[in-house]
Amino acid sequence: MDTSKDVSIFDVVEPDMLKDLLNSFVLATGLGAIFIDPSGQNSIVPNGYDEVCPFCKTVRSCPMGIERCKESMVKGGELASKLGEPYIFRCHAGLIEFSAPIMFEDIYLGSISCGPALMWNWDEIAINEIQEATKDLPVNKESLLVASSKIKILTSKSVQASAEMLFVMASYIAERGITELQQRKELSEQQAKLAEAIFEMKRAQETIRLLESRTEENCYPVDKERELIGKVRIGDKTGAKKILNEILGAIFFQNAGNLEIMKARLMELVVLLSRAAVEGGGSLDKLLGLNYSFISELSAINKFEDLCRWIVKVLDAFLDSVYETKNIKNAKILSEAMNYIRRNYNNDLSLEKVAQSIYISPYYLSHLFKEELNITFVEYLTMVRVEEAKKLLSNPSMSILAIASEVGYEDASYFSKVFKKTTGLSPNQYRNVC
Repeated sequence: MDTSKDVSIFDVVEPDMLKDLLNSFVLATGLGAIFIDPSGQNSIVPNGYDEVCPFCKTVRSCPMGIERCKESMVKGGELASKLGEPYIFRCHAGLIEFSAPIMFEDIYLGSISCGPALMWNWDEIAINEIQEATKDLPVNKESLLVASSKIKILTSKSVQASAEMLFVMASYIAERGITELQQRKELSEQQAKLAEAIFEMKRAQETIRLLESRTEENCYPVDKERELIGKVRIGDKTGAKKILNEILGAIFFQNAGNLEIMKARLMELVVLLSRAAVEGGGSLDKLLGLNYSFISELSAINKFEDLCRWIVKVLDAFLDSVYETKNIKNAKILSEAMNYIRRNYNNDLSLEKVAQSIYISPYYLSHLFKEELNITFVEYLTMVRVEEAKKLLSNPSMSILAIASEVGYEDASYFSKVFKKTTGLSPNQYRNVC
C-alpha cells in the first residue's frame, strides 16, 4: 500500500480509543502510561494519571521538569523504534521507565511510555539517587520525597512482562490502523470508480438526448449482471468487483435519492450472487447463514456510502465461499494458478504450462485442484472459457467460429459440444435466449 510520510497517529487510531487503551493498561498494571509523538509536542494522558503517579505530578509542577520528562520519553521512544521492540531505560530522575514504539510500516508515529518504577528497595541509597538527580528542579523537595515513597517496586520479570504487554498494545494499534487505512483507501477507490461510471452514463444519456427527439428510459444492465454472476462462479474477485461498480453506477443513476429502491435492487442481486456461489462450489449451509446475516445488516443501512460498502462485503464473502481451501499455503498456490488461467484462457493452455508458471509440478497442481476445489484442472479451464464465451455471444456480429478461437478453441464444433455440455444449450441457442 502506498503510504504518505506525513501519516500521524490520529490517521490510524481515534484519540478516544487510544485513551481507552491507556486507561485499561493503567487499571491492569497500576503503572502510569502516556502516548507521546516523535516531536514530544503532542501527548495523550489516561484518566487519573496524576493519582497513579504523584511523583511525576510533582516533577511536572515546573517547566524544567516537564521539559526533562518530555526529553526522556522522546529519547526512549526513538530508541525503541530503532530496536523494533520495548526499550527499558532510566529517566532523568533515575527511575525505571519503558517505551513501546507505534510503527506504521516504516514510519515512527510515536511511543507509549510507561512508568516510573523501581527495581530496588526504596532505601537511603535510592533516596539519595533521586535527590541527586532532581536537586536542581525548582519543586517542593519534601513533597517529592513523600511521592517517591509511593513509586511501585517491580521485579525484573514484572518490568519485562509489563514492557511486553505495552508492546503488544502498540502493535495492535499499528496493525488496526493499517487495516482501517486500507479499507478507507479501497472505499475511496470504489467511490471514485462509481462516480466515473455515473458520469459516463450521464454523458451518454445527454448525447442520446441530443441525437433523439425523445428521452429513452435507461435500462438496468442485465448483461452486466450476467457477467457478474459468471465471475462469481469462477471465483474471479477482481473481475467481479469491476463489473459490480458498473452495476452500482446504473442503480444509483436510475434511483438516485430513493435508497429503499436501491436496497431492493441490491437484495435481488444478492440472491442471484448467492445462487451463483452455490453453483461455483460454495457451501449451501454457509451461504444461507451469510444471507441471513447480510439481510439483517441491510435493513439498518440508511446511507448510500454504507450501501456500497455492504454490497462489496457481500461479494467478497460469496467469492471466498466459492473456493475455500483447507490451508493458507494451498490457497496462495491455487489463487496464482487460477489468476494465470483467467489471464491466458484464450491461449493453448495445458496443466504443464500453468504449473510451470507458478513453479510447481503438474502432478501437484492437478492434485490441489481435485483435493481442494473438487474439480479438475480441465473443468476449471472450461468454466472460465465458457463464461467468457457467454459474454462474447451477446455480440451478434461475432461468428461462433470467431468466438471459439477467441476463448481458446481451435475447433468450433468441439467448442459447441463443450458449451452445450456445460450450459445445456448450444452457442446459437444461448445467443437467441439470452
